[in-house]
Amino acid sequence: MDLALDNSIRKYPAFWSPACPDRFHFGRLFSNFLENESKMIGVLPFFGLILVLPLWGEWIQPPEYSTKGYLVPSPDYVPSFPQDHGAHRAYGLEWWYWVGQLKKENSAESFGFQSTVFRLAGDPKESTPTTGSSFGNRQLYLAHSALSDLNQGRYLHTERVMREGWQARADSQSMSIRVAGIYAEKFKDQPGHRLITRYPNGGRLELKLLPIKPLIRFGERGLSRKGDDPASVSWYWSYTRLKAIGKLFYEGKEIKVQGEAWMDHEISSSQLGEGLAGWDWTCMQLLDGTEVKAYRLRQDDGGSDRWSAVYWIDHEGKIEHVYADRFSWVEKKEWTSPKTGLTYPNTVQIEVEHPRRGRLIYLIKPLIENQEFYGLQADNAYWEGACRVLDGEGEVIGKAYLELAGYGGGLGARLN
Repeated sequence: MDLALDNSIRKYPAFWSPACPDRFHFGRLFSNFLENESKMIGVLPFFGLILVLPLWGEWIQPPEYSTKGYLVPSPDYVPSFPQDHGAHRAYGLEWWYWVGQLKKENSAESFGFQSTVFRLAGDPKESTPTTGSSFGNRQLYLAHSALSDLNQGRYLHTERVMREGWQARADSQSMSIRVAGIYAEKFKDQPGHRLITRYPNGGRLELKLLPIKPLIRFGERGLSRKGDDPASVSWYWSYTRLKAIGKLFYEGKEIKVQGEAWMDHEISSSQLGEGLAGWDWTCMQLLDGTEVKAYRLRQDDGGSDRWSAVYWIDHEGKIEHVYADRFSWVEKKEWTSPKTGLTYPNTVQIEVEHPRRGRLIYLIKPLIENQEFYGLQADNAYWEGACRVLDGEGEVIGKAYLELAGYGGGLGARLN
């Protein structure tokens, strides 16, 4: 574990002592920080992509501002690109997230990767980047990087946390992100972007990512809802299938790799709602050229929240969906971490009633067991890893990434 901290913010020991897990897993981390600094709000984005009005026909109007003074994403917003690929500093939290599976050229060697950058807002009145010293800047950035060696069964991960400055910055006019060991830059002369990710022990992944499908905007009236709280909404945009070509520098070797990736970009000023213990989430890229995204919000009593959903993206980017009453998420096998002692149900079966195709089964199985991202505090750890997807007959039908959050109890704090 490689934890790099900006010395200018070490005065907040409660903030820096826990691990900071993946894109949504900051509950206790940010709760402790808020106890020290009331101007900072830590918020947990979520992946819920609501495509049409809920089946119960309900529309919940979001407020203009959150209780902490951040702007709340508004309905009917039409994004403008490339500007909206960049940072939205007036909102409480924002993240850029990439996962994918890669193969070595002319070889059976394969790898999974995760690269995530988070921007955490400071004072809501501070909406422009600091041009001088970073010591007075309230914008914080976090970088999570992970590499799964699927042949050797190895998993490398690193976490870096920094105040905005020369080592941590996201442009507001386009995708130009430099945060610790992650660098992303939109191409100027063609669609797509470059992604560079650094790993412990000198490893590095350099990828050229080209969209196979157009950018997907999720949500009713452009808003992805994360709970019944009116402010629990986000703008959520995804590239569900990207062609990935590049090089992996690993164990002293330069390896040419290619495969497919998935990218999410979310902007929000809210987080996981009351009564929810965590979530299970997956993105699947199937061999037939379609994608499936599914998640359940786990309630404190073990049930699934009504905003849980499964949705499908067809060859042209058209979307269909169902909600919690039309699918089940069944835990088939568990794995217990030797590092944190946490137990994760990392083999799951989703049985779902498709609006047109009837009953479908997706069995998601990890390609290696140990893909746990942990830091200094076990209850903030999470499992996120490369998987295969099988149908009800046991045939492999695609690949997936699976995310399991909240199994250590570290998501209990609410920061709204």
